[in-house]
Amino acid sequence: MGERPVKFQVCVLGSGSGGNSTAVRLGNRVLLIDVGFGPRTMQQRLQQAALGLDRVEAVCLTHLDQDHFRPSCVNMLLQRGIQLYLHQWHRIDLMRIAGARALIDAALVHTFADEAFEPVPGLRARGVQLQHDRHGTIGYRFDSPAGALGYATDLGHVPRALIDHLAGVEILCLESNYDELMTIHCPRPSWVNRRNMSDSGHLSNEQAFDAVRAIAAVSARPNPQHILLMHRSQQCNHPMKVRCVFEKDPILCRRIHLTEQRHRTRWVVARRLPSE
Repeated sequence: MGERPVKFQVCVLGSGSGGNSTAVRLGNRVLLIDVGFGPRTMQQRLQQAALGLDRVEAVCLTHLDQDHFRPSCVNMLLQRGIQLYLHQWHRIDLMRIAGARALIDAALVHTFADEAFEPVPGLRARGVQLQHDRHGTIGYRFDSPAGALGYATDLGHVPRALIDHLAGVEILCLESNYDELMTIHCPRPSWVNRRNMSDSGHLSNEQAFDAVRAIAAVSARPNPQHILLMHRSQQCNHPMKVRCVFEKDPILCRRIHLTEQRHRTRWVVARRLPSE
């Protein structure tokens, strides 16, 4: 009998303003995108996904806001020897975190710019710089022989470069943060709402929908096969609001998964098209 084909799978462990982390698995290799929960919660979410921290080899960071990189995870990375990858754009932010020097001294910190890198064997990663607050964020594309993942969250608008960067991926993780009308009437301070709705803030449901349609338009059918919509605001959005927008395209609507703050998604599996 031949060897079983290696699977490429993604599970969002949780996504929202209270914390973000996503597990990516290529066969027996596991990496995390962001570690925005404390070590105990990270372990619990991984165990729910039939994994453990002992399986994690690397972390790729989008940016250093605490809901994406919890400072209490520094010792976890250090003790377990987990490799940390971040854009050189964010190195100065890392150095402000207690314990970061120990990670660097242990040769666990790796910075990248425009070049591709391999956080775990067989998985090629490339980042793209996106506008968010002062220091920006990084969108990722991960490619493997078994499939590809596109990942972008905490961005105020979708540049053409990101659409081209994520063309053809089987799995797409994209922010769908707020409903515009709910945000306008939200009782939060007006400066918070203005920031979130700016080009340096977050994506609305409509912006996310337009981005998904644009990515699908430059991808071979039926990609993206799975669309995981992330970082939904608890105050300024609702699952029905998201679905109402995506129902404008019945085909894409059937592919969406709404992620949650307190619960993980199921594992979604990339399936290569026969022509590939």
